[in-house]
Amino acid sequence: MVKIVGMVPARIESSRLPRKALIEIEGIPMVIHTCKRSKLAKSLEEVYLVTDSEEIRRAGEKYGIKVIMTGCQHKSGSDRIAEACQTIESDIVVNIQGDEPLVDPNHIDAIVKPLIADATLKIAVGVTKYNKKNRPSDIKAVLDLAGNIMYCSRTDLPSDARKPVSELLKMCFIVPFRKDFILQYASWNPTPLEGIEYNEYLRVLEHGVKMRAVEINDAKISVDTPEDLEIVRDIMQKDKIRHLYG
Repeated sequence: MVKIVGMVPARIESSRLPRKALIEIEGIPMVIHTCKRSKLAKSLEEVYLVTDSEEIRRAGEKYGIKVIMTGCQHKSGSDRIAEACQTIESDIVVNIQGDEPLVDPNHIDAIVKPLIADATLKIAVGVTKYNKKNRPSDIKAVLDLAGNIMYCSRTDLPSDARKPVSELLKMCFIVPFRKDFILQYASWNPTPLEGIEYNEYLRVLEHGVKMRAVEINDAKISVDTPEDLEIVRDIMQKDKIRHLYG
């Protein structure tokens, strides 16, 4: 039996939206929405909030979320999770970004499925169709013919310099890793393109590891800006999952 756990990394600092993990949406901190919704995924045996912040720890415990404390040295959520997963038993660890308060538990289940089906696969990620342009807070991806990520960037991919491109693929950061692979990942130094793009998943691609893409429909936005926050607050008022966790 494969044991799968979810981990929601969160930090208190945020340059574009200060203290965003604890910003309240419908009376509940943003990161708590992410954790509560993730717990509804059928594939996850448990969900942990992973942080170096005492404020975030207290918020998690107040709402009955299990919390794992880590060091404050981590530059990415994946590195933070690699430390946290050493303290628990698991085969697959799913990185679920804390600024996804509208995450759909069914999407988590769908993105985990390829790792359950194929024991050779080390990592997967969600992608969704997308038509916005020039938005560097969103990471866009292009795929190979087998459905693996070829490259992902904050700039628009593919280029429309010669031919119009009406539809892109945006990465949705539900990312299942095999536990042994995330520990290997964390042992690698940050890679050149990772540093240029400020995109931790380029470390995977730069080491030549296949990253399977799983297309999901109706993925909601993450919260990176005050404008995103207002959109999410509006959607949350009509959200069908919200009533399932109080």
